[in-house]
Amino acid sequence: MRSDKRKNKNRFRKSKETETSVVSADGTATKKRYRLNKKQFFKFLLALILVMIIGVAIFVGVVIAQAPKIDTDKIYDILTESTIIYDDNGNEIDTVYTEANRSNVKYDDIPKNLINAFVALEDKTFWDHHGFNFIRIFGAIKEAVFSGGDVSGTSTITQQLARNLFLRETMFDHSIKRKIIEAYYTIILEKNLTKEQIIEAYLNTINFGYNSNGVQAASQAYFSKDVKDLTVAQCAALAALPQAPSHFQLVEVVGNDDVSTKDQNIIKRTSNGTYIANDASKERRLTCLKLMLEQKYITQEQYDKASNRPLKKMLNPAYNGASTEADYFADYVIKEVINDLMEKKGWDYDRAWEKVYNGGLKIHSTMDSQAQKVIEKEFDNDANFPNAVINTDGNGNVINKYGQVVLYDYNDYFDEHGNFTFRTDEIVKRKDGSMIIRANKRLNVYNTEVNGETDYSIEFKDLYVSENGRPYSIAGGYINIPQQYKTKNKKGNIIISADFFKDEQYKDFFIFNDDGTVTIPAKSYELNQKVIQPQAAMTIVENSTGNIKAMVGGRKTTGRMLFNRATSPRQPGSSIKPLGVYSAAIQQSAEEAASGKKHAFTDFGIDEQGADLWGNYLTAGSIVIDEKTTINGSVWPQNAGGGYSGPQTMRSALQQSINTCAVKIFLQVGANYSADLVKKFGITTLDTEGSVSDLNPAALALGGMTNGVTTLDMASAYSAFPNNGTRKETSSYSEVLDSGGKKLLTNKSSKTHRVLDSGVAWIMTDMLKSVVTSGLGSPASISGVQAGGKTGTTDDEFDIWFDGFTPSYSASLWIGNDQNFQLTSMSSYAASLWGKIMNQISGAKSGSYKGVPSNVIYTGGEYYISGTQGGAKSLKSLEKTVTICTESGYLATPDCPHTEKKTYKTYGDGAEDVPKYYCNIHNSDTDKYPINPNDKTKPKDPAKPPDEEEPEEPDNPDDPGGDDKPPVNPDDPNNPDVPDNPGGDTGDKPAA
Repeated sequence: MRSDKRKNKNRFRKSKETETSVVSADGTATKKRYRLNKKQFFKFLLALILVMIIGVAIFVGVVIAQAPKIDTDKIYDILTESTIIYDDNGNEIDTVYTEANRSNVKYDDIPKNLINAFVALEDKTFWDHHGFNFIRIFGAIKEAVFSGGDVSGTSTITQQLARNLFLRETMFDHSIKRKIIEAYYTIILEKNLTKEQIIEAYLNTINFGYNSNGVQAASQAYFSKDVKDLTVAQCAALAALPQAPSHFQLVEVVGNDDVSTKDQNIIKRTSNGTYIANDASKERRLTCLKLMLEQKYITQEQYDKASNRPLKKMLNPAYNGASTEADYFADYVIKEVINDLMEKKGWDYDRAWEKVYNGGLKIHSTMDSQAQKVIEKEFDNDANFPNAVINTDGNGNVINKYGQVVLYDYNDYFDEHGNFTFRTDEIVKRKDGSMIIRANKRLNVYNTEVNGETDYSIEFKDLYVSENGRPYSIAGGYINIPQQYKTKNKKGNIIISADFFKDEQYKDFFIFNDDGTVTIPAKSYELNQKVIQPQAAMTIVENSTGNIKAMVGGRKTTGRMLFNRATSPRQPGSSIKPLGVYSAAIQQSAEEAASGKKHAFTDFGIDEQGADLWGNYLTAGSIVIDEKTTINGSVWPQNAGGGYSGPQTMRSALQQSINTCAVKIFLQVGANYSADLVKKFGITTLDTEGSVSDLNPAALALGGMTNGVTTLDMASAYSAFPNNGTRKETSSYSEVLDSGGKKLLTNKSSKTHRVLDSGVAWIMTDMLKSVVTSGLGSPASISGVQAGGKTGTTDDEFDIWFDGFTPSYSASLWIGNDQNFQLTSMSSYAASLWGKIMNQISGAKSGSYKGVPSNVIYTGGEYYISGTQGGAKSLKSLEKTVTICTESGYLATPDCPHTEKKTYKTYGDGAEDVPKYYCNIHNSDTDKYPINPNDKTKPKDPAKPPDEEEPEEPDNPDDPGGDDKPPVNPDDPNNPDVPDNPGGDTGDKPAA
């Protein structure tokens, strides 16, 4: 016990000694501080560092464990490539992409100078390090520690590749976590890839501005050349861009009004904007060249030459980024390729869409770039188009013939600054801070769906504005208020919640004026594009292949995936006649003759002709009388020029587009036969079902169809005439290759459809050529080649057409307004523009027409299918020519001093009575030459002319043709003779 006490006393004594107080001179006492053992301190410090290392390791491990897994074998699946569209000569016309315009290129195709430029400027130790430049890393860390900034500026090319490939979402985040993941991915890249593979992928990844990603796309965008052909100066120019691609991009496009025409940096001015050389990266470009010289990648001579090369001199940019020349065609070919990938490959839509937009496809289209550009050029010229007849009401709104508003006055909606101010009956401000927009005033409200939930679209109505004497339509617009702030009441009005007005980002969406009105400024709504009227569309198809050579679906429009009028149906007017009437008639008779039976003509009781005069078959030479026809108790149809021209042949009736003749021929053919043939021509919009269909003469003979037709279908249909009666299914591409060059789709041999007998097709081709040489289609004539075709004008001149062909190309042109209001011209404008365009296309003027088939014969001045010529009459047989006395107007006698021969029409409307009696003034033998018994005038003494000649018998007038020689055919294409008074521009529009 004592010993224990002693020990405790000793401990206490030692403790007291440790805390011994020291008395200072002034009598105060202080305690001595305990001194820590150095060995223990270092142990503690090491332990702390070890804990920190373990903590960091755990943190790094967790970050890496949570990082998405990567597969370096699928780098090029990540690097989406742009799809490139080429024309029929292999020239690039467009690129298709979603996120980036990119075309990957192999390492061996990248010039050494370009690789060296990037290595010299970005990562000079690239070939030696294992993913990291530790000197740069430690320098950056030191800078971050002492300056308090982020860790930055440490990236090697491999790190940049890791960031560009796998960290696109966070690539601008300089956090430690992102750097750890980047380092992890960098190690994997260096482990699994060679240096060559790394820099190849890197150069295919970088953004170079001007809508281009990767060196190949950038090379084409800035210099219009493949990357392998770049000069040293151009290599350095590209290497200088990735640091700030949007700021450094070598070419900028600005509005024409935003730059002076005297600016020395202008490369090119276009209707879409001005292209300017941007030398903001010059200093960095020169630095790159200097580093290449220092690192012995280039010689002093190369350095001097490249550094002295002005940027503008080395640029040759691609302008297709702003051009819209191929947009309608490109949109169509994209749609067709997607559909064919689904049909022929069995892919679903998402897979096909992804392949086209991100798969780097090479689409070899069928486009004739010259044809496409010519159409665009002529469509831009307002002088090629008629004006629109604009009728307005008292409020300035455009109305149709029924007085209904089709377009609202823009100036009634917006002030000169584009502000829209609600009228007092259109909006209500409520005490709770909410607001009601009343529907169906100047704004429409539609139910829509967004993210599976009901939304309400607040839209402007279709608008009209006039600029420089030309009308423009605007297909409405949108007031974009977020879904969560809108509800709809029982009256259909929109309630905007008070929360919307409390949301800071929408504080300026509405302007509350001092007078109590509410205004929406221009920034708070969107209007659709202004579209000039009239509009137009044109499609050109190659006869022998069905390849679409050009397609333009509108004029003076910009953008992609626009409303394509080339594939949108409009009423065809008389341009349907060659398909539903004349081809049908001649084809049907050819089939009847081949089977050994005559055509059964019917008297429908609508006219004087009935079943007479046609001959045994319906042929180009068949007589058809242009006369008044009464159908269902009404005089119908009317001819566009008014009146009737009497006897015609089918050829001359087609030349002059006579409506009455077309309807009479159609009735003899029958609606079902006509419709079946129109379907064979490839008219996909024909409606033959239901109580209201196209099985009637108004639709198939005059073009008043239920759905209308498209220029694509009509161009294809007309190609059957010069193509020996066959029609090829249309296609916009010849083949599609994947990014590796493997063939995905081919369309080189499209399906063939037999439409007409070759002889019938040849005769129709000849007849349609005569429409241009001797009929209403004369404005469509082309120098150096004979064109054929047919005009078309619809009721009230809403639509005008010319559909025609040359030996090689067939084309359909439509002009009209997007809203149905009248044009100031009939089809002559369309025919003239068609000829003007086709005359400038080399492909349209090549080739030759097919030879005359063996079953076509020529007799009596007309062409027939062998066996169908029987029973045909001539126009001359319906005329009577006699000699009359010019003084009395009766038949001349040998005593008449002054006579003339006069021809009388004897059939149809306009038929004239041939005189039955002889002259009662100069007549010495009234027994031989009886006079009108009602005529009391006493004959004068005979005064015989010097050369007496025998008078003609009234029952046997002169027949200039005679029975032993064929009559002169007025419709012989080699001897044209247009019938008298055809009635002007007859038949180009059906009666209402």
